[in-house]
Amino acid sequence: MRQYQRVQRMMNIKIAKAFKTLSYEASCVLARVRPIRLAIEEKVQTYKAPHNNIKYDAPLEVRYWPHPAEKPLIIEPTEMPHNVINIFTDGSKIGGKVGAAAVIIKDNKIIHQSKFRLHERCSNNQAEQVAILRELEQIQSLQLTNWHTQTSLRQPGSLGPLIHSRL
Repeated sequence: MRQYQRVQRMMNIKIAKAFKTLSYEASCVLARVRPIRLAIEEKVQTYKAPHNNIKYDAPLEVRYWPHPAEKPLIIEPTEMPHNVINIFTDGSKIGGKVGAAAVIIKDNKIIHQSKFRLHERCSNNQAEQVAILRELEQIQSLQLTNWHTQTSLRQPGSLGPLIHSRL
């Protein structure tokens, strides 16, 4: 590994146009290059992940990003099923103003709607979670059954322990 670091240090010094007395770590910072050890470790993890049945979420390279025109359209159902309670929630943060809103619909009629103003330090994700949490509390108070929501409730860890404790 030392030999690779020496080679990378010399290349970084050329890139940064620095003195030859510059340390390896400083050369990486000045040249804005990741240390070779980190790059190698990432490649090893990426290689080992599928071979050891490990879920590894590697970032997608820009060249593999789908073009916006090629993204599939989300088609909403034209009819809502009968006897099912639909819950729609949203959280938003715009210019320091944070809020959340939710609506409960049954048989195409709004049976409950709410909106909340949150502290400016809250994030957009926190606002989303507050909206979901408040509607879950409302479902319990209204004693509603046979409901579903358009959210990622099925993915563990996606909403946080407070919301999962209410389900």
